[in-house]
Amino acid sequence: MNKSNIFVYSELSKLVGSLSSNILLSKEYLRSQAAYFNIIVPKHFSDTLSPEWESITSQIKKMGPKFDKDGKLTANAIINTIDQMTSEECISLAMRVISLYDKVRVEFEKA
Repeated sequence: MNKSNIFVYSELSKLVGSLSSNILLSKEYLRSQAAYFNIIVPKHFSDTLSPEWESITSQIKKMGPKFDKDGKLTANAIINTIDQMTSEECISLAMRVISLYDKVRVEFEKA
């Protein structure tokens, strides 16, 4: 089994470090860290963990981009989805990211 790329470990640690389980701030923190969901790609994860990241990124992009009445893009898929998520859904997603980070960390500790 190959392990996740050091890039994944480094970028996930930054993402996790900025997430919050505070229900009042969870959406704000996810929104401010939205770029990580595009920067970190599944191919940099181990074969075992790649599907989990794909599931997370699929969930956070499920609503698609938002356009105004003239067809102009007003929010990318990630921001639009986060904006429509409840605080509880944001916390759940943050906990999934933290759990995945823990699994990546374990891969590196075993190396």
